[in-house]
Amino acid sequence: MTAQAEPRRPAAPTTPPLRGSTLLASGDVLSRRSVQERARAYGAHRGHPYDFGPLFAAIRPLVSAADLAVCHLETPLSPSGRHLSGYPASTPLHSWRRRAGYDACSTASNHAMDQGVRGVTGTLAVLDRAGLRHAGTARSPREARPSSLTVRRARVAVLSYIYGLNGFRLPRGRPWLVNLLAPSRILADTRAARRAGSQFTVVFLQWGQEYGSAPTPA
Repeated sequence: MTAQAEPRRPAAPTTPPLRGSTLLASGDVLSRRSVQERARAYGAHRGHPYDFGPLFAAIRPLVSAADLAVCHLETPLSPSGRHLSGYPASTPLHSWRRRAGYDACSTASNHAMDQGVRGVTGTLAVLDRAGLRHAGTARSPREARPSSLTVRRARVAVLSYIYGLNGFRLPRGRPWLVNLLAPSRILADTRAARRAGSQFTVVFLQWGQEYGSAPTPA
């Protein structure tokens, strides 16, 4: 009887270790009058109208440690840092991105149209200058399409929607200015994001009854 060599088994495939990522999301960034006055006092020491950096300094270690940090921007931003108001809202917030460490903002808010179309476009211009990605409002249909950013070699899409605009209405023919909340649209956008190469999709929704802890029928 002749001994035969045992057939060689194929080597087990090596699976690369899973790489985790962290997402930090924070709620409403807005500027009440008392906050504006504190920022004005900080700014006076540096020769600026306002300085919001010190107000964000305490959370910077937590925010900057996340692989992806997203804030919800509640009110329009003032490109000049002047002509501020409470409601309809307009906020300065200079240099806050550098101090706080955010990567992106969701911008679909019930206050998004408080300053009209100029408020939407001005806010996005401020975010662009600060190097912040944004989702929820747009200056054109092309900009409103779902897009993604790279987070530790993974493509992540950020989407943002709002239930309403406090009585303001979108101009006729410009539905892309602010993403209004509709389940069919959210599903369509998440599918579009996946087709465009997104591996993960994060959806920010602003909805519900203010100061209420339970969902409404709507």
